[in-house]
Amino acid sequence: METNNIARASEELLAHSAEDVVFEPLAAQGRVLEGPDELRSFWESFEGDGVQIRAGAYSVTEEGDSVVVSGWVRTIKDGRLADTQSRWVYRFNADGQVVSARVERA
Repeated sequence: METNNIARASEELLAHSAEDVVFEPLAAQGRVLEGPDELRSFWESFEGDGVQIRAGAYSVTEEGDSVVVSGWVRTIKDGRLADTQSRWVYRFNADGQVVSARVERA
């Protein structure tokens, strides 16, 4: 999976998320985003600043009520490039909806 359209990727995630979902993107630097509107607003600010983000997965594993995706994130801003190895941790409720999504450095 690779995307440089943050809004499209976020909407896909939100389509499978509970209304009270909580997000912790690595780029939020510890800030917790609560609900779909906060996530949309957060990523819109990135796109408004001309930041491009691309991501790819190496592996996907199941750990209890969570799915862990290991991969990479590439951020491009003002011609500068930064690569990060990352882990996305998605927790699910009994209905199969995402209730939390956290990104951390691998």
